[in-house]
Amino acid sequence: MEKVLLVLPLMIPIFSALLITNNRLIKESQITKVVAVTVVLNAILALFSIYINPITHLHILKVNNFLDLYLRIDQLSRLFTLLASFLWVLTAFYAFGYMKSKPRLRQFYLFFTLTLGIVLGIAFSGNLFTLYVYYELLTLSTLPLVMYNGTEQALSSGKKYIIYSFSGATLILFGMMLLYSVTGTMAFSPRGILTYVDSADHSILLLSYIVMFLGFGVKAALVPFHSWLPTAMVAPTPVSALLHAVAVVKSGVFSLIRMTYFIFGATAVRALDAPKYLMPFVVLTIIMGSFLALHQEHLKKRLAYSTISQLGYMLLGILMLNPNGLSGAMLHMINHALIKITLFFIVGAITLKTEKKYIHQIDGLGKQMPISMLCFAIAAISLVGIPPTNGFVSKWYLGLGAMNGNNLGYIFILLLSAFLTAGYLLPIVVTAFFKNNQSNEGNSREVNPHDAEGQIKTVSLDPGKAMLVPIMGLTILIVILGLFPNPVISFLNGIIVDAF
Repeated sequence: MEKVLLVLPLMIPIFSALLITNNRLIKESQITKVVAVTVVLNAILALFSIYINPITHLHILKVNNFLDLYLRIDQLSRLFTLLASFLWVLTAFYAFGYMKSKPRLRQFYLFFTLTLGIVLGIAFSGNLFTLYVYYELLTLSTLPLVMYNGTEQALSSGKKYIIYSFSGATLILFGMMLLYSVTGTMAFSPRGILTYVDSADHSILLLSYIVMFLGFGVKAALVPFHSWLPTAMVAPTPVSALLHAVAVVKSGVFSLIRMTYFIFGATAVRALDAPKYLMPFVVLTIIMGSFLALHQEHLKKRLAYSTISQLGYMLLGILMLNPNGLSGAMLHMINHALIKITLFFIVGAITLKTEKKYIHQIDGLGKQMPISMLCFAIAAISLVGIPPTNGFVSKWYLGLGAMNGNNLGYIFILLLSAFLTAGYLLPIVVTAFFKNNQSNEGNSREVNPHDAEGQIKTVSLDPGKAMLVPIMGLTILIVILGLFPNPVISFLNGIIVDAF
């Protein structure tokens, strides 16, 4: 029974997706109810599996030490499971409001639900082979979501996404074979499986680490493998939010943490001197993403390039190879997920309610959508790293990690990127609240016939509760985690103990 409970969070979304495909059993009007029950029930079962179930590891199918489908739960698994399950519930309810008038809802929710089970499979993976299998399934399940609109642009974006993803997968597989030729195992282990690096194996292990880092870096939008991410913005906003918050890019970051600290180990990576070869890519990702975001007028594309830069922060923390750096990377994985999904939810609400997609079109929008734009302002401030928001906490730990490693140049990079982040996000807030577009204002006002003086009354364009409640809840959480970060930091300390 305990073994069944371990795999239920992975199987229920798949079973639910199969139900959704049956239009006789599940009518169109019932799809959202099925999805709501699935994501909520699955979140509860995931919590039960990772905290209460006594079984924490399970071999599903083992051919040899390489071909081994193996599930294992540790503190890092718990972190990613909690993050994915929580954000999936919020995104589902947001999608109910956003997608209700869209076509092909059955197709959308089929892959939306299926992807949840696959992401949890990544979280539960006990070795590199299992992680690789779920990682590839993630590409296949998210591809139809990227191409959902069916336009020429969507199909082109999907083609680019799958080419980049499969290219990264090829690098990962090559690195896995090199690693296995030396170690004979790929099971995740605290502090890694390499207790030392033999000089005869140095070149093979270094090549293995570098190609796998670049391979997993594709989904983490590592420059120069980043360009698939902005083009994927053609997808509906709930998909964009998941791509940027947890489903794809954070799966890449999670996999890099697994590989670095639970396969190779910090000691071995340091002995290989691998960061020397990879840090230029990471620094370029942080700076280039920020500069490219500055030049985007399209709201979603500006957020997409912002994501590239912010992912660089996480990769920087991973390669620092010290406890504070890794804490900063994991904190930013959590905090960026909450911030960025909030920003995408708001931009989606703007597009849905006003059909505006560009920054120059939102003059005075703060008067029409006061709650949404206030939440946007708070999330933007947090991404810059201004206290008392959660973005400040993760960047503080990244700064501490840079100081621990005597890499003051990284602090300069973090500060420069923070200024650039302010440069591409705060103008959106200023435009919405402090610029007054007469045509916009005219469209948002109507005469109240019950007002004897004929005063003009502003009509709110904030979205309905299905979309607004997740936005407000996430914004409140952004502030709470900035004011009270210690519970999260204490949780992460369990991962730090395993890693070092």
